[in-house]
Amino acid sequence: MNGVASIEPGALARALGLSAAQATAAFGAIEEVAHADGALGARTAHLVEAVRRALDVTSPTASGPTVSAAFPSPGMRRALVDALVLVACIEGEISVARERAVHEIGKELGVRSPWVDLLPALRKGKVLTIKRALASRSPDARRLFRRTWEEEGLAGMARALLFVLGLHRNEALAARFHALAACPEGSFGRAVTDHFREKGITYPGEKNGIPERMVHHDLLHVLNGYDTDPAGECELAAFYCAFAEGEAFTFIVIALATFHLGLRVSPAVVTPARGAFDPERALAAFLRGRAVQVDVMGKWDYWALMPLPMPEARARLGIAEA
Repeated sequence: MNGVASIEPGALARALGLSAAQATAAFGAIEEVAHADGALGARTAHLVEAVRRALDVTSPTASGPTVSAAFPSPGMRRALVDALVLVACIEGEISVARERAVHEIGKELGVRSPWVDLLPALRKGKVLTIKRALASRSPDARRLFRRTWEEEGLAGMARALLFVLGLHRNEALAARFHALAACPEGSFGRAVTDHFREKGITYPGEKNGIPERMVHHDLLHVLNGYDTDPAGECELAAFYCAFAEGEAFTFIVIALATFHLGLRVSPAVVTPARGAFDPERALAAFLRGRAVQVDVMGKWDYWALMPLPMPEARARLGIAEA
């Protein structure tokens, strides 16, 4: 997959609409957290260099703008402070010094972020606290239940509960997914079939199958070419973070907690891992997600894309080729 060497200098600054002064100030805040506990570890150095290139900045100078002056917008301030949580976590464990540095910058900017507040729990491995925070803010879960209620009402909510329990079946829906095996070689539909078979994933509509409104997760694994291993899940989290409504950074926190800090905060079927978050790959995935032109977490017609060759299916959604 794409790494920092293939990310154009300044690509992140352009994608976020940052001025040169803002890019410099943001990088200064990142370096402040990175250096909070002394010399950089290997993972932190990797992240700092990846961000340096993506923002196209050199080390901040004393004459540069303060972070508060560079970011007057509350929304941009919040996004920056959330990003600093990633810097605090990148070594695979969180130091008190980095945690404190993130808190201080948040305080300077007048930002109260739930993810900054969660840093002590992430550092101490307080799984139940983390689970509650994630469950209450997940854009995916919120949209799933909101769409179900708006489109199907109480009956739909009952079916959603059965899905969660692995009891709901829809033979017609399952048959439609199985029929994708007849799609042409090289098509999106054939790739979806191969993905579900190779990964042993049960189709929506079958017993223990995933809810249809959650199938976008696996469809986007296929379209992006991200594996379902911990590193691939981190890439997909960064991709979602680029465009999701609401608390989009939830995707990054889930990935960090589960696949980088090794905490059991995801469903039982997900095996935690340590050290899987690669900054280069995550940046490339985030930039890819910024270009998406369709609400792929909403009501989009993915069936219409199934017969198409993979490059054309990606192009219809605005997903760049790898």
